[in-house]
Amino acid sequence: MMENQGKLAFSIREEMVQSNLKGMRIVAWTLMYVSVIISLIHYGEVFFVKAERAMVPVYIAIHIAMFYIDVAVLLFIREKRIHITPVNIQKYERLVVVYIYTIMLLITAISVLDVYFFRHAALYEVILIIICTVFALPLRKIVWIILLSASAIIVSAYMSAGISSENIKIILPMSLLIPIGVMIQYQTYKVRKQIHTQHILLNEEMTKTKRLSELLAIKNNELAEQALKDSLTNLPNRRAFNQKLNKIGQQLYQTQPLTVIMIDIDCFKKFNDYYGHLQGDAAIVKVASLLEEIAGKYNAFVARWGGEEFVMISQHTHKVAEPVCEEILEEIRQLNIPHLQSTIAQQVTVSIGMCQAKIAKYEHLQTCCELADQALYLAKQNGRNNYFRKMAIFDEEANASI
Repeated sequence: MMENQGKLAFSIREEMVQSNLKGMRIVAWTLMYVSVIISLIHYGEVFFVKAERAMVPVYIAIHIAMFYIDVAVLLFIREKRIHITPVNIQKYERLVVVYIYTIMLLITAISVLDVYFFRHAALYEVILIIICTVFALPLRKIVWIILLSASAIIVSAYMSAGISSENIKIILPMSLLIPIGVMIQYQTYKVRKQIHTQHILLNEEMTKTKRLSELLAIKNNELAEQALKDSLTNLPNRRAFNQKLNKIGQQLYQTQPLTVIMIDIDCFKKFNDYYGHLQGDAAIVKVASLLEEIAGKYNAFVARWGGEEFVMISQHTHKVAEPVCEEILEEIRQLNIPHLQSTIAQQVTVSIGMCQAKIAKYEHLQTCCELADQALYLAKQNGRNNYFRKMAIFDEEANASI
């Protein structure tokens, strides 16, 4: 499921190492407790006969060594400090194996003494089960220390009591627990590897899903933006203009000034017929670019209304509106786009219809647009290449008066 199988293998290996390092800390805490308790017992030599007391210093020495080894593990094996890479992962794997072998050898040494003096290997059996349960390692890495330690304990039992019922009490539990421990260790390794594999694959799928979701969101945003853009001029389209009106209407908490400006390129059908549609599109793009620049200058909103018509909307005071119209007329003329078929001038010109009002309702916005369109018609009737203004006054009884 992952593109790079090597990456998957390393990720599984990394998870296994992390799990085993955590296991080291668990075992270290456990054995520190065991070492402290048993050392205190051995210090109380009253529990032992004279022959056994001679071995007490050896017991204590081994437990002290094990205690400090576990302290070192707790000090240096900390999750926040561990940073596993392809370069150092083998070092951590070896560290886990060395720790297990060291602990097993020390426990074996104690158990040999326990077998010799007390005819039991209880500590060895308990620690073996703990290690087989906590650590997830391939069986080949742990089987050798089990064989070595079990052999040493059996030899110690034989040397202490020969073949007797006492030895059976030692060997029988070991003969049962060691296979059980090996089976537990094998299953622990197998199950944890499967769990880590599924966890990594699940994370990979979740990551892919998240990336796809993010990509889909980006694409949806792009499509949403494209749906609100005019493909020729890259200006907002009529849908975007309607959304702008809705937004203004939603924010109407009190009476606000509004100016709607309709702009139409004069005699544009003749321009297309004479120069062709490609040149007509180029002229529309130039006019749109200029209107966008002017709108940015006055913090207004401009959109392509359709064909050769544009619409601009501003929420500034009425004093700004007429200078904007005059600037548009002049700047369009300054573009010097030839228009030999125009009845107005030798270059492209525009006609402008403007509506100014103070609005308090969404319906007033629609009325302003209608009045601006009417004003544009009157500007054309009055010779084009000019602007015509209408004022809208709204009250509770009437929508508008001119």
